[in-house]
Amino acid sequence: MNVQEAIADFLQHGQVERNLSDRTIRAYQSDLSQFHFHVSDAEMVDITPEHLEQYLDKLGTGPYRDTSIRRKVAALKVFFRYLEEKGIVTESPARKLKIKRPVENRVPVVLSPREVRSLLAAPKEQIEQHSGSRDQSAGGRNRYFCAVRDDVILELLFSTGIRIGELVALDVAAVDLLKRQIQITGRATRGRMVAITSDGLLTALLTYLDLRSLRKLDTQALFVGRSGTRLTIYSIENIFKKHVRLAEIKRHITPHSLRHTMAAMLVSSGTDIREVQEILGHASILSTQVYAKLPVQKGRSRIMLEATTAKLPIKRK
Repeated sequence: MNVQEAIADFLQHGQVERNLSDRTIRAYQSDLSQFHFHVSDAEMVDITPEHLEQYLDKLGTGPYRDTSIRRKVAALKVFFRYLEEKGIVTESPARKLKIKRPVENRVPVVLSPREVRSLLAAPKEQIEQHSGSRDQSAGGRNRYFCAVRDDVILELLFSTGIRIGELVALDVAAVDLLKRQIQITGRATRGRMVAITSDGLLTALLTYLDLRSLRKLDTQALFVGRSGTRLTIYSIENIFKKHVRLAEIKRHITPHSLRHTMAAMLVSSGTDIREVQEILGHASILSTQVYAKLPVQKGRSRIMLEATTAKLPIKRK
């Protein structure tokens, strides 16, 4: 079996047997196709650790971040472990493959007070713009519904620090308006409960759920699109990009930037690092401690807290 055939077999197994998401399959395909280009149509049994070391050295001289290289190495390890289990190779040549240079210390992107204000205001302006036409046509109702939904999404991303993967997985049953809390499934089995401490977010959720209940839906998903199906991560990313554009924010930010901003604000305002870890759902405190190293001054943090419309789930000392 040559490399191209082995990659096709691995992707088929991931899609059919392991039920991997389309996003994960595309990521594996991209990383492994790059490896295939490097070794051409060599037979799998002829691939040695030296081949992989040469490939790794080539990646190291390219434009890739260390985190991207780590992902590609991880893909190779999973790929060759699968081939080892199938008996296509006797022993995985990627077993001892390691990156020689250290991973970059990438600083999380934190939004400024003006950027936070502008971003959270963008969907509210859309709500006002479409409120007059919501009863005039189906298109008007859809535009109003989407504006209300987007407002809740951005407020949730910021005030709870939820990951977009966790957000799209939310069902209606996860929201307890009486107790003002949301159950987040989290990664693996690390679920957590987050508080709805913002009155504005609570009101927005009530409005959205009322609008959602008027639609004939076959899904329990909390956030749905115009077609009535669960939003995807790709959908959330596009919604976020739309409102970044409306907010006239020129630099590159992602939905995760809101999580970083909330975490940095909590840490710099004096919240215990363990409490921040619990809010974010980090398995390791090391992941949370990066926010203590960000150049966010306490005065600036207080300004950010006062400038935003969403109150954070924070116990002030």
